[in-house]
Amino acid sequence: MRDTLDPGYAKAAKRRATGGAPSARSSAAWLVSGLLVVGLLLAVAFRSAQAGSAGDNLARDALVADVQEVQAEQSALVESAASLAEQVRSAQATAGGELAQLTALEEMNALVAVTGPGLSISLDDPNAAGGNAAVLDRDLQLLVNSLWSAGAEAIAVNGVRLRVTTAIRQAGGAILVDNRPVSWPMTIEAIGDPDGIHQRFINTTGFGRFSTFTQLYGVTFDVIAVDSVSLPAAAQVDPQYASAEPTSTAVTTPTTVTTSTS
Repeated sequence: MRDTLDPGYAKAAKRRATGGAPSARSSAAWLVSGLLVVGLLLAVAFRSAQAGSAGDNLARDALVADVQEVQAEQSALVESAASLAEQVRSAQATAGGELAQLTALEEMNALVAVTGPGLSISLDDPNAAGGNAAVLDRDLQLLVNSLWSAGAEAIAVNGVRLRVTTAIRQAGGAILVDNRPVSWPMTIEAIGDPDGIHQRFINTTGFGRFSTFTQLYGVTFDVIAVDSVSLPAAAQVDPQYASAEPTSTAVTTPTTVTTSTS
């Protein structure tokens, strides 16, 4: 009951009694000081916002200039591509028969990828893993040549396209096709008339030899006609001896021989 007044209220009452309460003038001074500080902070923030806005405008202008420059370069490239395409068409029209002949020669030498119906041959030699392969390089050569003779227009062995200079050789226990090793099992694909090439292929020596291998050595030899076969282009080969004949602009003057009789 003796401590009926809160200590905080008691201290405030004692301060008022002794004249320690803050005056209205000091309170106004503190208020003005606070307003000045707040105004200074707002002014600094405003100046910073102005500086940032100017920097953003400069960056935007630089980006717009870059975009316009790239668009101009793109337009120039489009015009250049159209001009070059027109030159190519003009050159093709001028070449005429020479271009068609070049295309035919490229197809004959397996320099372009081809697709079409034909035959797919699955070939596997279970004896090859033990080093006693029944199928050798000469057997594969005979099989490929039998496909050519049956009317195949394009052939690939395990994805290696055959051309006029392709060799099939034995290298130890491996078989090389165009100097690239092929592994078992093999897939031989040939493009041609499926019915006609199949009938003619059955009557070839290669078909008969591999049919015998299936009975004697357990070689897998399956031939099926397919609606579509896609063969890649053969690897480019640079000629070692052949080169284009140089064009001579010299004019040969015929020699006149004068004979006299006495």
